Amino acid sequence: MMFSVRTIFIFIALFLPMASEALDSLPRNLSQTDQGRALEILGFGSSSKILNNPYPLGGYKGLEIGLTTEFIPLEDLSVLGDGTKDKGEFNYYTLTLGKGIYYNFDTYVYFTPAVQGRDFQNFGAQVRWGFYEFSFFPLSLSTIVYGGAANFSNLVNISTFGGDLVATVTMDNVAIYAGGGTIRAVGKFIGGASGITDDQETREQSRNDVHSVFGINVAFAKVFFAMEVDRYTDTVYSGKLGVRF
Repeated sequence: MMFSVRTIFIFIALFLPMASEALDSLPRNLSQTDQGRALEILGFGSSSKILNNPYPLGGYKGLEIGLTTEFIPLEDLSVLGDGTKDKGEFNYYTLTLGKGIYYNFDTYVYFTPAVQGRDFQNFGAQVRWGFYEFSFFPLSLSTIVYGGAANFSNLVNISTFGGDLVATVTMDNVAIYAGGGTIRAVGKFIGGASGITDDQETREQSRNDVHSVFGINVAFAKVFFAMEVDRYTDTVYSGKLGVRF
């Protein structure tokens, strides 16, 4: 089972107080090659996630509120430049708000809550369109377009943009979804005496990648719990607890 090992940890993390494992420090003296690899890890890893049933919220009346927990692997980041001692995962939370706007169109926004008290901010939005439902099978197709921004310790500023095609199979209170698309990340790495570039110049890097996603959503009346695996250059795990109205 893809989620057998992660499920317990994600489930527990969702119900802990919103004080998660911090990214203690960023590696310094990053070459341009190192900057590109750091952008893949931090940029793709902090991009927008689906984390629910991609089936539309239901027009103007549909509303969703949720709390997500996301994990970015740090092992490869820790060996870049001068290196760091962070070899586990960077775990952070975001609040999400979703609203049906018209027929099968939904909009979502997400942001890191200020109570986390760390040198990390993340926010963004996505638009979803459920454009096809099969009449002979509980399968629906959706397209998702998203964008976001993240700031790591005021040393790395990242913007991400992407789009996916997602197929969802719904069985009673369980929805399983899978899909893929492309993603682009643009990052600014701050230079200067207290910066992280090896030549002390502020540099901009960009990376494009193919994205694939697999997730499961389990609903209990209006409350749902979702788990997701996103594959970019690296694999990122995430979970969400939410409610739909």
